[in-house]
Amino acid sequence: MKKLFLFTAFLVISIASAQNQGAGKYSIKTLDVNNKYSNFGAAFYGDDQLVFAMPKKGITLVNDVWQQNGQRFLELYSGIITEDQELIDVKALKGEVNTRFHEADVIFTKDKKTVYFTRNNYYNKKLAQDEKNMTNLAMFKATVNDRGEWVNVIPMPFNSVNYSVGHPALSSDEKTLYFVSDMPGSLGQTDIFKVEINDSGFGNPENIGPQFNSSSKEFSPFIDNDVLYFSSDRAGGFGKLDVYAAKIEGFTSSPQLLNEPINSSADDFAYIINSETRKGYFSSNRGGGQGDDDIYAFIEEEPISFKCRQLISGEVRDKNTTEIIQGANISLRDTLNNKTQTITVDVDGTFTIPVECETTYALEGSKPGYTSQSKLFTTSNESDKNTKLLILLGTGDILLADDIRPEGMPEVLPEEIVKVRPSTYVVNIDPIYFELNSSYLTKEAKTELDKVVDLMNRYPDMVIESGSHTDSRGIEGYNIWLSDRRAKSTVSYIISNGIDPTRITGKGYGETQLINECSDGVSCSDAEHAMNRRTEFVIIKM
Repeated sequence: MKKLFLFTAFLVISIASAQNQGAGKYSIKTLDVNNKYSNFGAAFYGDDQLVFAMPKKGITLVNDVWQQNGQRFLELYSGIITEDQELIDVKALKGEVNTRFHEADVIFTKDKKTVYFTRNNYYNKKLAQDEKNMTNLAMFKATVNDRGEWVNVIPMPFNSVNYSVGHPALSSDEKTLYFVSDMPGSLGQTDIFKVEINDSGFGNPENIGPQFNSSSKEFSPFIDNDVLYFSSDRAGGFGKLDVYAAKIEGFTSSPQLLNEPINSSADDFAYIINSETRKGYFSSNRGGGQGDDDIYAFIEEEPISFKCRQLISGEVRDKNTTEIIQGANISLRDTLNNKTQTITVDVDGTFTIPVECETTYALEGSKPGYTSQSKLFTTSNESDKNTKLLILLGTGDILLADDIRPEGMPEVLPEEIVKVRPSTYVVNIDPIYFELNSSYLTKEAKTELDKVVDLMNRYPDMVIESGSHTDSRGIEGYNIWLSDRRAKSTVSYIISNGIDPTRITGKGYGETQLINECSDGVSCSDAEHAMNRRTEFVIIKM
């Protein structure tokens, strides 16, 4: 019966059972209210009642049987929830809700005064049909009066005769309505959409995106605080429809497949849970039930553990020649200095390591014959983010045992600091290059200098020297003068951004510290000469 509420009559293809891919631990039981017909789609009405769909009771009439399964059209019923999650005093809902066609899948506001529900596109005693004489599903809003009757039923403004809309769910603050549709803009056969609820009515529906929706069917959403539960027949599940969960606030993780016994090789859907008691209900047509679809009660014994993961990727290069270094080792340590992973870089000098979100790590690159480099970093709360790091290893420095660190320099270097020569540590920013014969700071240069300002603000005892260098072209004395102007230009900019002048000095080195072979008399390209027109920020004290 619920396949009507999948909007189409296509077959659901079974897929290979998932192995240990799920989440959570649950105990379940069937309800006594189930019968040989289809019972499904439970929704909480306050803390003590449950509303669900099942075929009409009473005398069968000629026109109230759904020919696709021989059962009567669905109506909505309510029952009182007992201590053991059974339902008693089951009654059909009162008011303008149950018609001669299907009604199912509802959600109530917390004050129990407003309800959203799904039915055939039947309104004002008229059944809307498309040009092929097919009737799609539509979503409606109603008011629940003091007698528990549904009145003032109105259709959603985004209903259409050309596509289906249904399966409502409300965000925790009740400012967003989620629903399922195959409307234009769908990524798959049916997708989950959301729409803002505002003072004037509703905003424009929008697809919640490929983080949640797939090329298959998404179905029966439910919101529990910041977690979205829904069903899907996407690949990788236990089979047919399976229940998934995903964060919709904070970080967004890939949807997690709930463990058995919530999921099975059959259709499992319409999952709801009480945020406080962690008790809930879901529907399934698995074997061993009493009818077509049955309602199951469950208790969440262990919650889902959402994992926010990221990637750290990068390259290992020689800090002097910038050439790729093969065979280097990359080690990752946690805040307790426990080594969590060690890998060898690929032949192209690259590496990729998975890490947890919102965690501090130390990443170290090393290779015999090179000075190792460590970087300290803290990951953000963005799931699947890829952070790129450059590891620079120096040659020869490892033979020097008398390397002197600046006062206050930690053993594990922050990501923003790198060792470039024995006893020389600099701020790790992109090179600041100057045009020929110029000390003018470009927009790009100021962006890099802002990083220096930020670092000095975070380390209030830090003292640095701005060392400026020229290429070998020009007269040696002129180059010293020009580099001194460049150093003073960078120092002035940093001081203008609030740094105490006693914490930064500038010095021009001219062409005395070239980083390549482009000295006087050597033929080099403009790009090779440009590498020498740089400014380094050497750390004197931390």
